[in-house]
Amino acid sequence: MNNPELLLPVGTRDMLESAINNGADAVYYGVPHWNARGRTEDFSFEDVEEMIRYARLRGVKTYLAMNILIFEREIQELPEFLERLIALKPDAFIIQDIGLARLIKAISPEQEIHASTQMTLASSEAVNLVKDIGFSRAVLARELSAKQIAQIKSLTDLELEVFIHGALCVSYSGQCLTSENFGGRSANRGQCAQSCRLPYRIFVDGKEWKDPKARYLFSTRDLCALPKLEELREIGVESLKVEGRLKSPEYVAAVSHAYHKALEKNRLTAQDLEPLEVLFSRGLNTGWLDGVNHQELVDGSFSNHHGEFIGTVVQVDRNGVIVELEDKPVPCTLLPGDGILFEEYRAEPEPRQTGSRLYKATWSAASAHNSRCAGSARENVRGNVGKSQVRLEFGREFNLRKVSYGMKAYRNDSPALEKELHKTFTDKSFAKHIPVCMTLEGKIGEPLKLTISTNETHAVTVEGAVLEASRNEVSPDAIQAIAKKELSGLSATAYVLDKIEIKLPANAFLPGKVLRTLRQEAVQAFDEKRLQWKELAPSADNGRAFLHSVASSTSTVAGTPGSTTSTPKNRRTITVLVRRPEQIDALQGLDIDKVVMDFDWGVKYDEPLERIHKIGFEAGIATLRIHKPGENHYIKQILTLMPEFALVRNLGSLALLKDSGIPMVGDYSLNATNSASYDWLLAQGLEKLHPSWDLNSTQLFDLLKNIDGSKLELALHQYMPAFHSEYCAFARALTTGRRFPECKKICTQHKVEILDHKGERHFLQSDAECRNTLFVGKPQSALKLLPRLIAQNVSSYRLELLDEESESVRRKIDIYTQAIRGKLDIDTAISKAGVEEKYGLSEGQLFNQSVWQDRKKG
Repeated sequence: MNNPELLLPVGTRDMLESAINNGADAVYYGVPHWNARGRTEDFSFEDVEEMIRYARLRGVKTYLAMNILIFEREIQELPEFLERLIALKPDAFIIQDIGLARLIKAISPEQEIHASTQMTLASSEAVNLVKDIGFSRAVLARELSAKQIAQIKSLTDLELEVFIHGALCVSYSGQCLTSENFGGRSANRGQCAQSCRLPYRIFVDGKEWKDPKARYLFSTRDLCALPKLEELREIGVESLKVEGRLKSPEYVAAVSHAYHKALEKNRLTAQDLEPLEVLFSRGLNTGWLDGVNHQELVDGSFSNHHGEFIGTVVQVDRNGVIVELEDKPVPCTLLPGDGILFEEYRAEPEPRQTGSRLYKATWSAASAHNSRCAGSARENVRGNVGKSQVRLEFGREFNLRKVSYGMKAYRNDSPALEKELHKTFTDKSFAKHIPVCMTLEGKIGEPLKLTISTNETHAVTVEGAVLEASRNEVSPDAIQAIAKKELSGLSATAYVLDKIEIKLPANAFLPGKVLRTLRQEAVQAFDEKRLQWKELAPSADNGRAFLHSVASSTSTVAGTPGSTTSTPKNRRTITVLVRRPEQIDALQGLDIDKVVMDFDWGVKYDEPLERIHKIGFEAGIATLRIHKPGENHYIKQILTLMPEFALVRNLGSLALLKDSGIPMVGDYSLNATNSASYDWLLAQGLEKLHPSWDLNSTQLFDLLKNIDGSKLELALHQYMPAFHSEYCAFARALTTGRRFPECKKICTQHKVEILDHKGERHFLQSDAECRNTLFVGKPQSALKLLPRLIAQNVSSYRLELLDEESESVRRKIDIYTQAIRGKLDIDTAISKAGVEEKYGLSEGQLFNQSVWQDRKKG
C-alpha cells in the first residue's frame, strides 16, 4: 500500500523550507493577489517561480491556491494573468470557483486542477459531477467521518484529499457568510475575520442561558488526525492536508515532522507530540473523522491558543504554584522559560487569566524517581503518568496572588522548543537533499565524462576537458579520494552524494578545478532534466474566446450581450419560501405564484404539498444545504412526491435530480458569481439560478450584463444565513448528548437566539439532518434594486420566511407583492417592510461598495 501524500501549508519562504526539510511531499500556497488567506504574505511571480523550482528539485509538488469566488468584472480580466501564472508550471491549482476552473482549462487543457473544500463536496455524487469540469482531485468537506470518506472513495475514481490537522471551522467551507454579515469581510474571498471565534450570549425562550462552557459556543477545537492516520491510509486517500498558512514556520516544522514520522510507521515520542499543542492549539481532537460528537467538537470556554493542558491548581503559596497533573498517556515536559497560562472559566464577565515565564519546576515525591530539577535551559523535566503534582516557580515580577485554587494551567509557549524547530529550516545540516549516484569515467586523450543519476528516468552525462596523463603514477585509492572530495561538494545544491564509481586509468591526472567545473555543469544539467515539465502552452487568447462564447450563449437580454435596457417579456413570478407548515395557510389569497417548502426535522411534506395545491399555487421542495453519503432518502422523497419544482442547494442533489424531469432552481449556496459558473450550472439542467450572496449590487449588475436576466432569481427578502454547520449548538449547550438521538430533539422544544458582540440578536435553526443554521436577526431587503432588476429582464423573485406567525406573514408578503406588481412605490414599500421587522430591516452587503484591503507587512 502506497503512502498518501503529506501536504503542508506555506505562507512564507521560511514555511516552504520548513515543510520540505521536515518531510512534506507537497506544499500549497496562495497565488499573487488571489487566495483564500488574504492575510498571508503576497508572493510575487518571481517568488512563485523560484519556490516551484526549489520544491520540484527536492521532489516536492507545488499546488497554487486560488480558492475564492471570482466576480464577473474580474474573470473578464483574468486570462492574461492566468497565462502568465500557468507558465510557471505549478503541479496543480486549488480552485473553488467553477467559472475559474473552466477558464483555466480553456487557457491550458493539460493544467491539473483540484476542487477546493470551499466547493462543499461531501458526497460521491458531488465529486463525480465536478469531474466533468476537469478536476482530477477533490478536497472533501471536513465534516465527513472516516466511514463516509471510505464510501465516497469506493464510488469515485477522482483523487481525494482530506484535512488531517489544524483549525476547524464551525461552518461548512463555502457556506459561511458570518464574517461578511457581521464584519463586511467575505470568507469566500479570503478575508475571514473569524467571527465564529467571538463570545456570544445565548437566549433560550427569551431568557439568557449562562454557562461558562458555552461562552464561545461556535469556536471549535483544532483537528489532529494522528489516531486516524492508518485508517485513512487503508481507505486509499491520496492526499493528507494540513491547515495553517497563517501559522509559523516552527508550527509547520512540528506538524510535518510528526505526521511524516507517523506515515513512516515510526513510534512517536513526547518530543514529537508536544509541539503540536504548545505552538498552537485550541485543544486537539479528531474532529468529524470519528463521527458526530457535539460535546467534544467545541470546548466553549475559550477560543484562542491555549497550548498544552498541564493540570489544575491545587495550592498557591508565597513561592510558587502546585498543579495536579492531568492523566494522559504521554507525560508532560516543562522547560525553563516556557510560557505558563492560568485561567479560570466564568460565564461573565471575561474569564480570568494570568501567566508568566517558568523559572523552575519541581515534581512531587510521588514522581521524584523520574524527575530532575529544571535548572538549565536545556534540561527537560518529566512527571510520571497519573495524578502526580508539579511545583511551578516564577520570577519575582510575577504576582502569585492572581493565581487561585481551581484555575487551569497550560503550557502555551516554549522558546527552547521553538529554537530547536527553528534550526530545521535555518541550519543547512537539516536541508533536504536527494541522494544521487555519480560515475566518473574517461580515457587518456578523450573527454572526461561525469554521469549523475537518481534512477533510470533521471540521469545526465556531461563531458569535460580532455583527460591527461599524470607524470607520476597515482594509486587507485588516491584517484578515488581526489574525485570523491571534489564531486561530493553538493551542499549548495538539492543533492547529496550517495554512491560514486570511478572508471579511470591509473595514470589519470585530475586537477581539482576540472572536477569542480564538471560537477557544476553536471548538476546544472541534472537540475534542468528534473525540472522538465509537460508542455502546457497556456493561451490567454483561448481564455478570452471561451469567455466570449459563454457571454454569447448566456446573455440574451434584448438580443444583445451587455444590454442594460429591455422590456420584460414575462409576468413577474413571486415565490415564497416557508419553513413551517402553518405559514402556508396565511398565503391564501395573496398575489404570489409558487411556494417552496424548507421544513425542520421530522416534518412531512405530502400533506403540506396538497394544501399548497388546493390554495392554487405551484409547490416546490428545497433540498438540504448539504448532501452526504447515506442521505439520499431526502432526495427520494422529492422524487416520490414529484413537486412542480425543486430548489437545489448543493452539487450532490443537483447530480441526483438533473435527470429526474423535475424542474430545478439553483440556490445561492451553489456560489455562482460569474457568467462562466452560471453557464455551467444552467447546463446541468437548472431553469433559474440565484446568485451568490457574496455579490454586492455593483457586482450583481456586472453579472447581469453577461447573462440572461430571465434565468436569474433573486430573494428580495430573507434572513441571511450566517453559517451552516454539522455541529449542533442546541445539543452542545442544552444537553449532554453527543449526537441524535441522545439530544432528545432539543431543537424542537426551544427557541434559541444568539446575541453578538454588537448587541444584535440572531436566530438558530436546525434542519432535517440536525444541522444548524444561524440566521441574521435583521432580515435583508433588496427592494431598492427592483426597478433596475426589472430593467434587466429579471422576472423571478423570492421572499423567504423564517419563524413568522400568520398575520405577520400576510402583511409582509402583501407589501412585497404590491411592490413587485408595481402597485406600491419602492420607498413606501421599504418603509412599511421595516415596520414589520422585530429587529429592523437591513440592506446587508448589497449596497456595500467598499472593498476590504489587506494591510500586509512585507
